[in-house]
Amino acid sequence: MDFEAELEKFQPSLDIEQAEDAIYGNSTTDVMDLLQSILADVNTGSKKAE
Repeated sequence: MDFEAELEKFQPSLDIEQAEDAIYGNSTTDVMDLLQSILADVNTGSKKAE
């Protein structure tokens, strides 16, 4: 194994702040977002029926 060649190919992982920005900057909808939306719709619909 050529360690010098491996060291040249090495790319460090993201810093913690960069990783946080990448994670929190992602605006995808997760399961909790879907459940909250469904519950809000259900609660709004049941109040209209009364």
